Amino acid sequence: MYPVTMGATTIWERWDSMLPNGDINPGEMTSFNHYALGGVADWVYKVVGGIRPDCPGYESVLIKPVPGRGIEWARTRLESPHGTIVAQWRLSHGRFRLDLDLPQGLTARVVLPDGQKHVVTRGGTQVFSCEMRDPQSPSNVAVE
Repeated sequence: MYPVTMGATTIWERWDSMLPNGDINPGEMTSFNHYALGGVADWVYKVVGGIRPDCPGYESVLIKPVPGRGIEWARTRLESPHGTIVAQWRLSHGRFRLDLDLPQGLTARVVLPDGQKHVVTRGGTQVFSCEMRDPQSPSNVAVE
């Protein structure tokens, strides 16, 4: 929180780019707008949580979570211009379950890990599930 207490409105390359007295840190790597660290949040929302805009302004959304590789559950909440979107999923004993909560008036295309596709046109909570083989298994790797 140090950068915020120093007035930051962007992500700094290093936490102490500005010294407590307001001077710029004389060390290297003192960018005050370093998006690379923000890429992690983008990955969590779009890949792990699976919430992506399907049209500009989130007029519709694509929900396509990518479970596996040690991640067994996720709960992602996004404040869109149309209301709160919550995608919560769990992978347990070869079953994938997605609980999706959408605001009224928002359309979502849902793609489950097994390839099933659904379109949701009403708000509220929807539940989806599918069988899912072990995402760590070598059968998911193609070698050419």
